[in-house]
Amino acid sequence: MLAALFVTTITLATEDVMAPPENDLIENAINLNFGPSPYEESNVNFPEATTTNDQTFPGNGCSLTQAAVWYKFTATKAGNVAAGILNPNGAVVVFFSGPTNATNGQNLIFVDQNNNICGNSPLGNIDTTEGVTYYIYMRNVVSSDVTINVSGAFKAPDNDLITNATNLNGETIFFEVVHFLNATNTDDGGQIDCPTNELIGIWYKFTADIDGEAIVGSNLPIQNSALVFYAAADENATTGADVTYVDQVTNACGIGNFASINAVAGTTYYIFAVTDLPYSEITINLSGVLGIAENQLDGFEYYPNPATNEIHLSAKRILDEVAIYNLTGQKVYSEKVNAIRKSIDLSSLAAGLYVLNVSSEGKNANYKIIKK
Repeated sequence: MLAALFVTTITLATEDVMAPPENDLIENAINLNFGPSPYEESNVNFPEATTTNDQTFPGNGCSLTQAAVWYKFTATKAGNVAAGILNPNGAVVVFFSGPTNATNGQNLIFVDQNNNICGNSPLGNIDTTEGVTYYIYMRNVVSSDVTINVSGAFKAPDNDLITNATNLNGETIFFEVVHFLNATNTDDGGQIDCPTNELIGIWYKFTADIDGEAIVGSNLPIQNSALVFYAAADENATTGADVTYVDQVTNACGIGNFASINAVAGTTYYIFAVTDLPYSEITINLSGVLGIAENQLDGFEYYPNPATNEIHLSAKRILDEVAIYNLTGQKVYSEKVNAIRKSIDLSSLAAGLYVLNVSSEGKNANYKIIKK
């Protein structure tokens, strides 16, 4: 989460010069997509704001020339957002739309709606459009508090409910960036072991084709996330009470940014992911449990395995591209080949298990390789 803004005092000779607010420039607008919501900030240093790049173009619907501070967000759904300045003294609050990374008021277009006044007003609110980036211009004569409620502009993740768990069948390596800010704990709890009643998270599911290892990881610090595997009777779970904790050493019921299980063929599994931060990268590696036995390229060979410094590939048909992933799903090697033979230098990789992905004439296959 973004920390509250602060004012730095710089001593020059015998006088103090107050630095302008950190979001004095449009390019430094505080991104409200990172929460919290509602966003509240105390004692914003409006008097020391500058007019650098603040001027908006009259032809875009609203001409403003006075010094201000800036906030921005990109709506992920149609909704309503309100912003206000407490203790107003010549306060102005105006919403604009613009590019994701605007640098100048000339880049912005006034949001022409009834409750968004181009002029003195300590309050403003607009109806948002999904996918549009909005900028909030705020100015006041005195230092004062700011509150902005953007929760109405953000949708919950699509897999917020266990009934809407993302189906990973057919996905050997799955990656997505999740916006958790409006996630809920609706129907998440009820498990006998490792309950998630109060936690706010999202769900994934798959049914193992073969016995093997399934892995999930996030890019967050250990203390800010948790990842847990559960087993289920089928892929129709509706609450956390329908799933059972997979009690394995590598599947901790607690904080952590990595988990894995030894999955059993024919068993359905659910993955619960939770964080107290607004965004997380989630990577799920199911190459060891989803159809890898049947997903092979005819005539393809790779050796030696385990390998020390180099692995050699040989095929009957042209190899278009090869890639190597580590167990968290991160791509550690990728190259266009356009040949039937290829040698890959593994010397820079740490010892461990990897997934080799090979593309040939429109077909893809995954193979486990071990670096010694």
